[in-house]
Amino acid sequence: MKGLPSPLRWGVALLVLVPLMQLLPVPMAWWALLPGRAPFAQVLEIAGEGPGWRAISIHPAATQYSWLVMIPCLAVFLAVRQLDRRRMRRIAMLFAAVACVEAILGVLQAGSPPGSAFHLGNPYGGGAATGTYINKNHFAGVIEMALPMLLAVWAVEVLPRLTHTGEVLREHPRNADVKFAVRGLFSVLTIILLLALLLSRSRAGISAGMLAFGMAIVMLVWKAATAQVKAVLAIVAAGAVMFAASVPLTPVLERFAPDEVAQQAGGRWDLTIDSLQAARAFMPLGSGLGTFADVFPRYQGGAIIGFADHAHNDYAELLVELGIAGLALMVLLAVAYAMRWRSVMRNKRSRRTRFLQIAAGLGMLALAIHGFFDFNFHIPANAIYFSLLAGIFFFTPAEDRA
Repeated sequence: MKGLPSPLRWGVALLVLVPLMQLLPVPMAWWALLPGRAPFAQVLEIAGEGPGWRAISIHPAATQYSWLVMIPCLAVFLAVRQLDRRRMRRIAMLFAAVACVEAILGVLQAGSPPGSAFHLGNPYGGGAATGTYINKNHFAGVIEMALPMLLAVWAVEVLPRLTHTGEVLREHPRNADVKFAVRGLFSVLTIILLLALLLSRSRAGISAGMLAFGMAIVMLVWKAATAQVKAVLAIVAAGAVMFAASVPLTPVLERFAPDEVAQQAGGRWDLTIDSLQAARAFMPLGSGLGTFADVFPRYQGGAIIGFADHAHNDYAELLVELGIAGLALMVLLAVAYAMRWRSVMRNKRSRRTRFLQIAAGLGMLALAIHGFFDFNFHIPANAIYFSLLAGIFFFTPAEDRA
């Protein structure tokens, strides 16, 4: 954990230690007096559970499981930070490659009839691109994280190389054909990722992904690009539009119709409001990490039909489960993220490393924005991808480590 901003160290400590504290046993009489637990204590008494000791969490097994799930994410984050520059770049490219495979599969799914082998037997795709995911929103999560990273790789190959003094380094003509092929490949892959994001039909995913992609263009490419590179970028954008126009985009556009957006936003807003009511009832200790599905039915309003296992707002759900510690965790991680940007932007030693770190930070931002409308952080694959990007964003070269 050396070399990390102190807010990040405190945030990780809270994330690791608070769920463990929620597993500490207390006398049943004390447990019933804790915030939000009186109704559950009455049910347990009716069920015949006598006096004894009980963990602070409403559902200890769920809290223990959720804590264990965090271990791979933390391990990935710490492992990436220990890599050297070369291996860090390789794992960044591997992540982009995995996302490209997901995107290609998603595009094939969107153009295939129901029951096609491309859908991998998923009955919940609804004609949208889902890749290897069941849910289109979670598929959009990995694509929106990968778009800035692929653009960073594209920019490294397309932008003219510079010397340590900032002068443009002329490339050897012998490598011109190879460079042209590589640039063409990355341009096509960028188009495929953009198309897959659109075909996911995820409003939050498309919005967050396009925001991150636009910011990546400004921060990585536009200022340093020559007229030729800007022309190539325009061709990539035009290619994405042309490909999108060649497939039926009516369902995608209908997802952004005012009535459809208002209806869906209203349901998500009701979920968030009810979740905040539950969070207030369990303050300051929270109900226990991973227990949202167990406690929410008591606070679920009549406007929400069916069983809600997640709040569709990762931050509201975190408040329910961790209470005041969840609020402190969000503030600490946001501060650490903002502080890190200054160091990343001031890095002049390696343009490749800086570009990858900028892309990682923007990919994290995209999923963080998406977290207000969905529960991508509760999907193990996306949580691990996010941790990988965090490791790259907070990466410190070996020569700079204390």
